[in-house]
Amino acid sequence: MKTLPGLILASSMLLAFPLLSGCSNGADSSEALSHITRAETYSEQGQFRSALLEVKNAIQKDPNNVEHIVRLADLYLQVGAAKSASELLEPWMQENPEAIALTLARAYMEQGKHLSATEALALQTPETPEEQLEASLIRAEALLRSGEVAEALALFNNLRASNASNTEAITGALKALINLGKHTQAIETADDWLTKNDKAPEVLYWKGLAQYQLNQLEQASATLTDAVGEMPTSDVFLPIRRNVLTALSRVLTEQGKITEAQIYNHILAENSNTSAREQGEAVMAALKERNFEGAKTILRDSLKLDPENEQAAMLLGAISAGTGDLDEGAQLLTENLDPETTPTQFIRAATMAQIDTGDREVALKTLDRAIQARPNDNELLAMHGILALSLPAYESEGIASLSKAISNQPERVRFRLALARHYLQKGNPEQALGQLRMAFTTNPSDWATTGTYLNVLIQQGEKQEAGEIRDSLLNGYGNEPRAVLLASLVDTQLGNPEAATKRLEKLVNESPQLQAPKVALASLYTQSGQTDQAVSLLIDAATLTPDVIRPLQQAGRIYAQNHTLAETISWLENVAESRPELERNSDVLLTLIAINQDKLSDARATLSKWEDTEFGPVKLAYGQLLLAETNAAISNKEWPQARAKAAEAIALDPKNIGFALLPAGIAQMEGKLDDAFSAVDAVEKTHGEFPATILSRARLLQQQKDSKVAYDYLSDKWQATKMIQLMPPLIGLAKKEDSGALGDLTQQWTQAAPQNLAAHLARADWLLTNGQETAAVNHYEQVLIRQPNTVAALNNLAWTLRNENIERAVKLAKQASELAPNSPAVLDTYGWVLHLAGDHTEAKIAIEKALELAPGNAEIEQHLEAVKNAL
Repeated sequence: MKTLPGLILASSMLLAFPLLSGCSNGADSSEALSHITRAETYSEQGQFRSALLEVKNAIQKDPNNVEHIVRLADLYLQVGAAKSASELLEPWMQENPEAIALTLARAYMEQGKHLSATEALALQTPETPEEQLEASLIRAEALLRSGEVAEALALFNNLRASNASNTEAITGALKALINLGKHTQAIETADDWLTKNDKAPEVLYWKGLAQYQLNQLEQASATLTDAVGEMPTSDVFLPIRRNVLTALSRVLTEQGKITEAQIYNHILAENSNTSAREQGEAVMAALKERNFEGAKTILRDSLKLDPENEQAAMLLGAISAGTGDLDEGAQLLTENLDPETTPTQFIRAATMAQIDTGDREVALKTLDRAIQARPNDNELLAMHGILALSLPAYESEGIASLSKAISNQPERVRFRLALARHYLQKGNPEQALGQLRMAFTTNPSDWATTGTYLNVLIQQGEKQEAGEIRDSLLNGYGNEPRAVLLASLVDTQLGNPEAATKRLEKLVNESPQLQAPKVALASLYTQSGQTDQAVSLLIDAATLTPDVIRPLQQAGRIYAQNHTLAETISWLENVAESRPELERNSDVLLTLIAINQDKLSDARATLSKWEDTEFGPVKLAYGQLLLAETNAAISNKEWPQARAKAAEAIALDPKNIGFALLPAGIAQMEGKLDDAFSAVDAVEKTHGEFPATILSRARLLQQQKDSKVAYDYLSDKWQATKMIQLMPPLIGLAKKEDSGALGDLTQQWTQAAPQNLAAHLARADWLLTNGQETAAVNHYEQVLIRQPNTVAALNNLAWTLRNENIERAVKLAKQASELAPNSPAVLDTYGWVLHLAGDHTEAKIAIEKALELAPGNAEIEQHLEAVKNAL
């Protein structure tokens, strides 16, 4: 299908407004009337500049007469200045809504703001037939712009039936037909109207456009040339003239009539902002060369000359936000964004900037308005849905938006993936699996979604289904490396490491350029004790992406398992020498090792060769070094040195809340609590309120006053913010200050964060302590599903099952004792369940060891006595 820019036609209707004799009196009013009379004469002759001047003179003489304001707005509409019209009328909305609503609605509509147009229409009840017709035309246009094309066509056709000669009714119908792809019917409809009415350039334009869409170039050329001849005489380059000439130039060009097309191109160029176009081209050229600073400079210069240039402001905002100038970017995007008309890519940039600056609800409101205006824009629906899901109060709206996006485009399985992740976060794996199953059926080769599907199946113990999906991948996508990789990972989880290893070895040999298979195979080698092979593979993987440090970091961890620290350091030095592309990563890891050894001078010397790089891991390592140097200075009570290092860390990463709070921590260690409170205040003023700032203030309150004050403060903050990070210290303080609240607090924590293992452990421990062992079991099980080697969960679950399932209790307690062989509590539990299972000899050994580790513990002594009596 051929396309042409769909420019909005300016209204050709001049509304007749009866003069209100009560608006103004005296000479000024009389002079204003004479200006209005001349304006009407000028506009009829097409002399719009003079007409505009006369109406402005009338307003000057009679500034409180709203009719003059409406007349000026209507002239603006005729010359295509719809934004000027709406800006002129908006200040009168409160005082004279009835007088301005209809014209304001038209002004909004011609800017593409159909929601605002509909809202403006609600301010007035049309009384005359002319007003009723205009309101109906605007409503029909609103339906068209909102995607309700069939309904819009029906309304336009009804208006045509009762207003056969009305130009806007026929052009609206033609636009709707073209929108529906009914180009032949549009041509026939236009011809029928033209045979019964005088030729109108607007009707000829849409007929020519329909012919162009059907590739009827000769007919389109003739129709559009005819439209040029029907243009009204005007001293202003009217929108309809621009539309027709643009379309005619395109048609002539495709016909190969370049010379004729150039005539119209020249006319269009003479009546366009050449300077703005040249600046736009310069900006695009700079962006193609990734010269972002150059592009921003051009745009800033453009805005100095034309501060009202919203497009330049939006583009500058998007570039600024994307290059780290978040404050400037967010401000420009937010100030110039119109959710109804701003292109989707700028709405995305604006909402991302709002989210990054902490204004998540503002971003959601922006998107909410945008999807009201464009209810079928899937990109907007997806953005709205994902953001809404991240805000607890708007989850239902998020699900609705993503569900509608899925309905519009079932093939976009990432929408289902987003819903699935939400359900997983909420602890609803079955609902997540429902979405993932449908996604897999629709597009198995979306590897991220399929990978998540397989992970959830394995986590939920659906091994048979996981095996079926593995087989499906191998049968349908056996030549796809990602499919083979996923199938191998499934085999690993299902206890088939040999099959996985064999398949991955083949994949690594056939596709040595792929990193993921090497990393996966290295993991299998590590599990089977083949650490040398694993390290070698990970080094190869690291060389494929030298800007990613993780593969070498993994190789270092594996190497360190069987070597001394000195040997590991020597190995890293050899890697840097033999693989120059990995030297930077090796030095980062050597720096971190030196920091952990408190060899801060060595760390600084190693990192100094990379101090000018912007490489992320280098900056992170340097930040860790500065933090270590700050703590060292604090330990030595070298307060000026500590503050200097903290300032350097803040300068390195101004957004790092931990670094920002260092001055508060230093002041606290100095005992200068007032200074510490002031430092926390300053951080909150700059960065906003974060869990870290709240917890810092709580610690200060505890030191300055007592733990009860700190507990009350944290409790209030939890109720106000529901920040999950507040819970561990809040529960810790509650155990001392308000033990009666622990039940409610642990329940609130698990409800707010159903995937949080610490929350489940805290809730289970409280239930166990309060005699609700059956209820505690579920929470311990939740922990072990996700982290099978959690000692506390293993130990306590074994204890809760001691009477109901002694065999599993022994198994769990044994696993816990192997993971924590020097824990008296764990050994005591293990010994006691062995005793209950009848194995008193082994029970005695475990409990005796527990008592050795915790001599004098009365409960362990009682258990040992009971076991001895049973022997």
